[in-house]
Amino acid sequence: MERAFLTRSPTAAELALLAKFLGTYRDGTGGNRETDGSSRADSRQIERCFAELLHGRTTESKSFYDFVVESNESGGIAVRGASIKSKQMARLRDYGKPKSILRSYLELSNASAKDWALCRDYALSEADFAAHRYPDKFGEVILTRQRQEREASEHAYIAGQANKTFVPKDCVFISVLYSPAAKGERSWLVSTFPVQLPKPTTWIFAGKALVGKDADGAHLYEWYALSGSQFKYYPKLSSRLNGTELFAGPKPTVETLRAKAARLFGD
Repeated sequence: MERAFLTRSPTAAELALLAKFLGTYRDGTGGNRETDGSSRADSRQIERCFAELLHGRTTESKSFYDFVVESNESGGIAVRGASIKSKQMARLRDYGKPKSILRSYLELSNASAKDWALCRDYALSEADFAAHRYPDKFGEVILTRQRQEREASEHAYIAGQANKTFVPKDCVFISVLYSPAAKGERSWLVSTFPVQLPKPTTWIFAGKALVGKDADGAHLYEWYALSGSQFKYYPKLSSRLNGTELFAGPKPTVETLRAKAARLFGD
């Protein structure tokens, strides 16, 4: 089964439809208010746009996957999932320019209790992290935690349904980046990356974070285990599986809540 973003880049028609879906939330119904009185889709609404585009369904929960797509294949039901991360990027409009090396930004988790429970299984303590001891072991822990969270989510989704199976190679992170507003408009970029996280070249401590560096010596991961346990992932956009070029969405007439209520229910 081929499906935009999960297995390939979108067609021009699919991208135009996604832009329209995102654009519907500019009429005042988006969860994020813009300075010009319009609005922008929030993270949950972005998830619904992709699910609608791909004929899937959102999980509407804190599950690892934000939406899943099911299809009948080989006598069973194949399941593909996506975890969507959205973020404003100041230099996004530099994408595609010569010598521009941009990285995506995905905050993957902030589950302090679960992270430290696994750390204790590895005989690692908060004192070890604060003293910058055992960076490789801490690195192994945080990547293991991400895998465990994903696998637990998959098992919970198909529990009791022997005919359903996840297709790991087609499950992805979807990075949705958008630029700061300029004259009321934003640029958007969508990229996908495998949910199987790559191992960094090295793990080191830097300030409050455990940092995983890639072959370029740049930050691939940052884990702030003692500060909310935020775990961040910075893959190069040039390494993405597929995605879009920069695009903008249409802007409908902004409708106030009072006007919408009158339209739907009368004065």
